[in-house]
Amino acid sequence: MKSDPANNESKPHTTRGSVLDDLGFSPSEVLELKVKSEIYAELLKHIQERGLSQQQLATHLGIHQPDVSHLLSGRISRFSVGKLLKFAGRLNLNAQVKLTKLKPESSRATRLGPSHRTRVSPAVSVVS
Repeated sequence: MKSDPANNESKPHTTRGSVLDDLGFSPSEVLELKVKSEIYAELLKHIQERGLSQQQLATHLGIHQPDVSHLLSGRISRFSVGKLLKFAGRLNLNAQVKLTKLKPESSRATRLGPSHRTRVSPAVSVVS
C-alpha cells in the first residue's frame, strides 16, 4: 500500500545540522565527501574553462574515456581524494588543504557525544 503524500508533507523532517549526518554518514565520511566535492567543483570549473573534449581530457588525465564520463557526470565516488588531486596536478592546478579542529555545535553537542559535533569545513583550494 502506498503512503499518502499528504501525510508526509504534514510531518517535515528537521535536520540536526547536516543532511549527511542525518543520512547516517560518520564524521570521517562527511569530511571526505566535503573535500571531494570541493576538489571536484574546482576541477570541473577548470575543465569547462579550457573547453576540453572527453578524449583530450582522457589524454591529459591519463585515464580511459569511460572514467572521464564518470568524472564529468559527477560520479566522484569512483575516485579517491588522492586521485582527484592527481587530476588537478595533471591539469597544472595547485591544491592547498587546511585542516582545523572540531568545534562543538553547542552544549547539546557535548551531551550527545562526538558524533553530534559540527566540523569546520575543510578549506580546499585549487589554484590555476
